[in-house]
Amino acid sequence: MLKTTLLLLLLSACLSTVSGQPKEHRDSLIRAARNEAKNFRLDDIIWKKYRRQPPYTSDYFKPRENNVKNTTLLSDSVFVMAYRKAAFKRNRHRRTAGHYVLVGLGTAAGLFVAGLVAIVIMVGPTMN
Repeated sequence: MLKTTLLLLLLSACLSTVSGQPKEHRDSLIRAARNEAKNFRLDDIIWKKYRRQPPYTSDYFKPRENNVKNTTLLSDSVFVMAYRKAAFKRNRHRRTAGHYVLVGLGTAAGLFVAGLVAIVIMVGPTMN
C-alpha cells in the first residue's frame, strides 16, 4: 500500500512538471505580455510594405529588450507568444491619418445636413 502511494505521488510529480507552468502563472504571463504590447508600434515603413497586414509569424512582432520592461521574460515561450499575438492584434487595426480625416469630414458633413434639415422642418410650417 505504501509503495503504491509513493508511486502515485512520484507519478503525479512527474506529470505536473511535464505539463508545464501552473495556470495562474501562465495567466499572469499573458496579462504581462498584453500590457507590454500596448506600447508596441510597428514601423511605418514595414507596415506599408506589407499593405498594413504583415504576417503574424514574422519576427517584427517579437519582443525586444527595448520594448519590454522585464527582460527575463524574453526567454519564456508563453510570454513571447502572448506578446506576439497582442502586438499583431494592436497593429492589425491601425489606420492612416487620411482615414481619420475622411471620417471627421464625413461626420461634419452629416451633422451639417442634419442641421439644415432641422432648420427646414422648423421654418417650413411658418412659410406661407
